[in-house]
Amino acid sequence: MTGVDRHPAKETLTLVAERYQTALAAYIESGDPEQLGEAYETARLALEANVPLPDFGLLHFAGLRNSLLPAGASGTFLERAEDFFLEGVAVYDMALRGYVSGMASLRKEIAERRRVEQELRDITFELARQRDELDREVRTRTTEIRLRAEELEGKNRQLVQANQEQSNFTYALSHDLKTPINTLYCFLEVLLEDYQADLKPEARELISDLIGTAARMRQLVDDVLDYSKIVGHQFTPERVDLQMLVRQVLKDMDSLAAGSQAEIRVGALPVVMGSPFQIRVLLTNLLSNALTYGSSGQKAQVRVECAPAGTAGKVRLSVSDNGPGIPEDMQERIFELFKRLHRYDQCPGSGIGLALCKRVAETHGTELRVISESGKGAAFSVDLNLEEKQDG
Repeated sequence: MTGVDRHPAKETLTLVAERYQTALAAYIESGDPEQLGEAYETARLALEANVPLPDFGLLHFAGLRNSLLPAGASGTFLERAEDFFLEGVAVYDMALRGYVSGMASLRKEIAERRRVEQELRDITFELARQRDELDREVRTRTTEIRLRAEELEGKNRQLVQANQEQSNFTYALSHDLKTPINTLYCFLEVLLEDYQADLKPEARELISDLIGTAARMRQLVDDVLDYSKIVGHQFTPERVDLQMLVRQVLKDMDSLAAGSQAEIRVGALPVVMGSPFQIRVLLTNLLSNALTYGSSGQKAQVRVECAPAGTAGKVRLSVSDNGPGIPEDMQERIFELFKRLHRYDQCPGSGIGLALCKRVAETHGTELRVISESGKGAAFSVDLNLEEKQDG
């Protein structure tokens, strides 16, 4: 085959390759002897297109790989592939007859192809083994994860139940304490008012102290009741008109606001979605703190305002004051139960208010933030979901 162009056109080689691979796959699958004629025709076309024998061998190797990977390398399939290839090689054999070196090269090529095919079978077997091993490992790990998840789910149910039982117990205990404490408070007030003239100064002072203690106990019981209502409580979001709610809360706090002589500014507040009861508790405690601590030798200033939260559909509600501020090392601790910055004789309170506010924020899927510096007041803020506007 001297003078033969050993570089056929790429398009021609592609057409020959497609026809050969299609015919090879069909024969491997069926084993029909009549289809061996397609090997002869394909090899003849390859010769006419000046496709060298090594390239023809590569066509066979590519077709063999594509056929065996999906079907699996069984002995029958390999025998059929070899028969098909030798049928095509016979065409080249006739063209090369008398050229011993060419035939020797052909035999060497066939041996190399068989070596590569065996290597391919070995690789396929190893991949299958690794796949099976990986499948077993995945099943084992999946089972372990499922069992662990079930265990954690069971423990979580136990914790939820225990938390609910504790909350119910706290509520029942606080509720039962409320009536006798209120009765004690009323009796002490009546005693001081109706029998003041009959009491010695020391007795009047003692009764006044007892009234103050009873008032603190009453406030503590009320805060514990609110806390037990919020902890673990699930609610369906409702419309909450912040403007109206702030107005109602401030009206309930008239005496505290008047006593502090604070300047209270309320900005334009939107309608949000949440728990009306919980948001009322939040505002009551934040405003109470602002009015209580909102003065450091000057007229107290309290602001309630809203601003975009930086997330679509949310608004940031903030309550700020110009009070003495909160030291940086205390800004985390103030949200813990019964943690206070001042003694009761300096500033009244139960030490539950900010813990309540934190719980309200958490049940609304957000967090309560504080920004403060010593001597520069404090600002508490929480992000709430805006009311969704209905189309039409």
